[in-house]
Amino acid sequence: MGHWILAATAGVAILASGTASSAQCLISGKYILDRGQSDDVTHAIESAHPGASDINWRDVRNRLFKSILSYDELRISSIAGRFSAQYDNPKPLIDVWISGEPIKWKLNDGQVFDVSAKANDEAVLLTLRGVYSEQTIVYRSVGQQLVVETTIISPKFIFAPIHYKLVYDPAK
Repeated sequence: MGHWILAATAGVAILASGTASSAQCLISGKYILDRGQSDDVTHAIESAHPGASDINWRDVRNRLFKSILSYDELRISSIAGRFSAQYDNPKPLIDVWISGEPIKWKLNDGQVFDVSAKANDEAVLLTLRGVYSEQTIVYRSVGQQLVVETTIISPKFIFAPIHYKLVYDPAK
């Protein structure tokens, strides 16, 4: 699974030696996006270059936008070996065991992903594998903030991984 290591470059150092234990430092709760400290996700996707000239880049780009997990509000929970994430849009709740066992997760537009999670005492790594792309998302607490780093790879459709970081503050 060499592409997982490529996709999770930001999280490998944190998670490579970790166990499947619950992420003790990850603070469960509701968070609000801090736009000033976060990357521009639209720019990250728009600046990706198609990896093949015979694809419909507009269709691939639209699917990427529909599947990305970056919204103004986020509620997470990391308790008793489970991790769940609910974003402020109509995306279904992600609720997985932190053992790495994948589950099927379906978006409202019909896209289906195999979703799995692994954790250690510092972070939770969530992986979403779909037909068009693979997203690796690292959730970690930095003080009271939640930092969410996402890397998207699509060997068939883009030359280089798409990477962006979002910073969330606790909701008041």
